[in-house]
Amino acid sequence: MRRAQKLRTVSFSSDDQPLAGRFVEGHVVAVAPGGKARFCDEAGVATEVRVPRHVDKRWLAAAVALAPVPAIALHPDDIPSPVLWCVFSAPEHEPLDEHFRIDARTVELSANESIQIRTGKSVITVTAAGEVRVRGKNITSRASNLNRIRGGAVKIN
Repeated sequence: MRRAQKLRTVSFSSDDQPLAGRFVEGHVVAVAPGGKARFCDEAGVATEVRVPRHVDKRWLAAAVALAPVPAIALHPDDIPSPVLWCVFSAPEHEPLDEHFRIDARTVELSANESIQIRTGKSVITVTAAGEVRVRGKNITSRASNLNRIRGGAVKIN
């Protein structure tokens, strides 16, 4: 697992001057298929802004379908296209918080003591000591080939 790196200043020019520009408050009112968003500032001026990778475009498109999304855009002085800096969930967007989905080749969770997945009365717990506990009303194990149960000792009932 890769460790987090120390944050460092990023500059867009050869000299290490901080990025100059202005932050503008407003709302995202539409998301284009190409990955840009339509941002309206408080004065009602609409601008096409780039959507950075840390903003989930699928969530943003779904949220905009419900209501405009409060946001802040960065308008750099030396760069022609503004960037969506951050977005804020409004009360109208609560229905989107009911689902969480990750699409990735590999998902890695790491904890010092344990990881627990719980829904209703079902629980899966993995501990640092090497224990894996699965609890539920009914537990099904299926395999298209051999389904093997191995251990130093296997106790059934």
